[in-house]
Amino acid sequence: MDTIAWSQLERLVARVTGDDPAAFLDATTTQDLTGLTAGRSVLTCMLDEKGHVQAELRATMLDDGAVLIDAEQAARDAITGWLAKIAPLSGCEVTDESDLWTVTALFGVHDAPAGAVALASDWGPSDLDVLHEVATAFEGAEMSAGEYETARIAAGRPLFGVDFDENTHIAETPLIARAVSFTKGCYPGQESVARVQNLGRVRKRLVGLDVDGGPPEAGASMTVEGREVGRVTSAAKWDGRVVAIGSLRSEVHDGATVEAGSTPATVRAL
Repeated sequence: MDTIAWSQLERLVARVTGDDPAAFLDATTTQDLTGLTAGRSVLTCMLDEKGHVQAELRATMLDDGAVLIDAEQAARDAITGWLAKIAPLSGCEVTDESDLWTVTALFGVHDAPAGAVALASDWGPSDLDVLHEVATAFEGAEMSAGEYETARIAAGRPLFGVDFDENTHIAETPLIARAVSFTKGCYPGQESVARVQNLGRVRKRLVGLDVDGGPPEAGASMTVEGREVGRVTSAAKWDGRVVAIGSLRSEVHDGATVEAGSTPATVRAL
């Protein structure tokens, strides 16, 4: 997007404080946070013991050593519940600060405005995400939630709570390549992740779809020769074309044609 625009995102924001917040998150999530430094952020996930994603979150180190985490609202129970409950065992505390902070996606902007914290946003529709106090003004045009959602789908960015949920194994999503360290120490779900990584592929995966027709409804079946092979999770019109995201059986390869609802669609990797 060449023009300057912004969209305020409805995300949970929590602060992790205490003895060593980065070490605590390193021990409870999939990514290596031991080298996290002030002003840097990483994408990581909380899993259950079977490797199912309980929360996809972004962790950002502040100057005082605290870590701010932002996540989709669908991950609220996992973060303010389980994570907050076990934090004192590591000398840490998790505090919901969603009423103090807001995450905004910026388009056509590559530097954080004064007073805002730049967040890693190298996977998604925006040029830069920033964390800022609630009452902050931005230049440019405001994008509606619907416009941002369309841009997200076009960018091939699956959304926790929409395209996948707490019953989805992380290896079924692109997060396995973007939010997992295979060299760090133990964390919940690590054995399941290593087993899938070492022994072979999962039965289904999230894919992108280029649709030859109108947008299929979320939840529509995907079929090949009348056999159901998956379901559409998100779809939108974007720049004169129709794009979608769906969960598809792994034996259906990239480049294959499926029926998404009643409309032909070509499968592509996310």
